[in-house]
Amino acid sequence: MSKRIVTFHILLAIQFTLVAAGMLVNIKIGLFSMVMILLFTTICLIQLSNDENTHWEAGKNIMTYMFSTWLFFYLLEILNPNNVMAAWNINITPYALIPLICAFVVPLVVRSKKDIELLLIIWSVFVLIFTIKGYWQKNYGFSSKDLYFLFTLGGWRTHIIWSGIRYFACFSDAANYGVHAAMSAVVFAISAFFVDSKWLRIYFIFIAVCGLYGMGISGTRAAMGVIMGGMLMVTIIAKNWKALLGGIFISISVFCFFYFTNIGSGNQYIHKMRSSFHPSEDASYLVRVENRQRMKELMAKKPLGYGIGLSKAGNFESREQMPYPPDSWLVSVWVETGIVGLILYLSIHGILFAWCSWILMFKVRNKSLRGLIAAWLCMDAGFFIATYVNDIMQYPNQLPVYIGFALCFAAPHIDKRISEEKEPGILNKKTDEQE
Repeated sequence: MSKRIVTFHILLAIQFTLVAAGMLVNIKIGLFSMVMILLFTTICLIQLSNDENTHWEAGKNIMTYMFSTWLFFYLLEILNPNNVMAAWNINITPYALIPLICAFVVPLVVRSKKDIELLLIIWSVFVLIFTIKGYWQKNYGFSSKDLYFLFTLGGWRTHIIWSGIRYFACFSDAANYGVHAAMSAVVFAISAFFVDSKWLRIYFIFIAVCGLYGMGISGTRAAMGVIMGGMLMVTIIAKNWKALLGGIFISISVFCFFYFTNIGSGNQYIHKMRSSFHPSEDASYLVRVENRQRMKELMAKKPLGYGIGLSKAGNFESREQMPYPPDSWLVSVWVETGIVGLILYLSIHGILFAWCSWILMFKVRNKSLRGLIAAWLCMDAGFFIATYVNDIMQYPNQLPVYIGFALCFAAPHIDKRISEEKEPGILNKKTDEQE
């Protein structure tokens, strides 16, 4: 394997390592992440420029162009009268740099199915670490660092609740952990059906189960959106009637189980997940709806928002502050960039989903490759459903999400290489038959 691929995979591993290291020491993940991303991206680009096999056209795709436009809008937000440069600087990496870097670099460095499988293997190692940490919290108690978060920083208000304890492993909170666990469950469950190795298939299924376990102990209702969204997306892009009918049947079964029955409600985690199917009966949901109506009145006078990173009052000193807390990532985008930014943001991601689905359905012939990359796109679909109900665009979620989109643009080039590798073998076989 070439150094350029190693460099990108190291970057992915470092993102997860920063989160895992949070078990032991306090780390400013945002700052270290920005430094590592810029450093390893620079190294990667230098290596690509010295590689005669690099086809730069792969990086010049619609995803790159759209996130270049988003970066331009992000730069314009400096002119927002309410802008605070400290907040703007902190958020440039997750808001703009990670999507743009993934869009350009991933199609250049991911050149085979083995490269995709290696991405999954690296991710799987950290899913195991996160699961072990969550299991330890649940069965052996919290560490001194966990207790500091709960009882000194006030995390107990959202993590020790009426339904029980919400476990958060190494993450900033249980919502972030639960959604990440659900993301891994979707990706590895689908990928297990499309890898060639029997042992890798078994391993990926095990990792998917670990993801489901983490999702359950987190008590995060938004994680159900990731699972349901992933299942619905895979039925759309499967191009297979059996998969379509199977996906629809499973989706309806899951919905009916949680919506129409009380089976398993004695279990605190099932009870918590079931409440996500009855939002009108949830007091916290009704408060969110009321807050959004109040926000709407204030946002009518803020077409460019309150400024990047300023959706949560008290984090930075600004001229004006939003008095109501955002309850989800999409609401945060709306508050920070206004209706103009929200429309641009939703348009970019809507186009991405449509374009990526079209690529997988009509431009990729290799079924195994299509399935491996579809797993990531299905995860993205579920993730963005969850962004409507929770603020989950946090480390380390951004990198897997945008790698998923970028892999779709790498897919036609990988598919072409697979076809070219097969053609000599077919030609040689025909020649032998003629002789």
